[in-house]
Amino acid sequence: MSTTKYESMKIPILKKSEYPTWRVKMLMYLEAMDPDYLDRIRDGPYIPTKFIERTDDAPEHYVVMAKSEWTPEEKAHVLREPKIKNILHNSLDVVMSNRVIACKSSKEIWDTLETQCQGSASVKKNRRALLIQEYEQFDARPDESLTDLYDRFLTLLNSLSLVDKEYETEDSNTKFLRDLPEEWDTQTSIIRHQYDLNTVSLDEVYGMLRTHDLQVQQRKNKKSSKAKSIALNVEAKSKGKAMEVSRRKTRTVESDPDDSSSDTDGNPDANSDDDSSDSDMEEMVVMIVRGLQKDEVQKG
Repeated sequence: MSTTKYESMKIPILKKSEYPTWRVKMLMYLEAMDPDYLDRIRDGPYIPTKFIERTDDAPEHYVVMAKSEWTPEEKAHVLREPKIKNILHNSLDVVMSNRVIACKSSKEIWDTLETQCQGSASVKKNRRALLIQEYEQFDARPDESLTDLYDRFLTLLNSLSLVDKEYETEDSNTKFLRDLPEEWDTQTSIIRHQYDLNTVSLDEVYGMLRTHDLQVQQRKNKKSSKAKSIALNVEAKSKGKAMEVSRRKTRTVESDPDDSSSDTDGNPDANSDDDSSDSDMEEMVVMIVRGLQKDEVQKG
């Protein structure tokens, strides 16, 4: 693809606190614009030279070519340098731009930004040691979701990569599985025995766990809905029976008001039977819900 197709791409803007992320984005941006841009920030500006053969007065050597001697290809190489410098300056705010304003080349700008944001070699060495320690002590937090744990672990791995510390695929996969809460023990054991942790990616491991997590949540939601439906059905029947009893009592009083008191007195168990029936209904609902909850715990 030609460079012109990338001219509308938004230049990544540097925030000092987010330098590692900006660095990755800027490298991707520069490579998309022109793969040779990466050579310039790594090796410095391209300087056209020509070979001079040995003479009686001097050994063979290279000399810088005059502009008039440049070929079209060499001109294109030279013009890459100001383009890269322009991109880098446009990615900076006023404060950061002032810190690199005196830099003569894109490589010098790049190196200065890294020192300004990441510190000296000794600072980066200390940061690397701290990140390694954080990796070794990494563990799940209380009530942390699977996705939050995965994102935090992946961010740590990316930070380690930026300080030139890479872990083998098997090591990082094993570390992640080992640091999951106890509730994941069954799934982690299955993954360890069914898959080669040296060939599957961390993202694939997370995907397997996430799929299981979604299935568990779906079962829980389904059982919860079923329990609510049963409870509402029983409650409706209980209310219907209570209303029917109330209507019967009303009709009895209207038909024989003189005997209404004696009927109640003569049958003291009438109301207690209705109350007992309602109580039995409520107890049945509680038992159903508890049974479903217990089943969720055993299968979850």
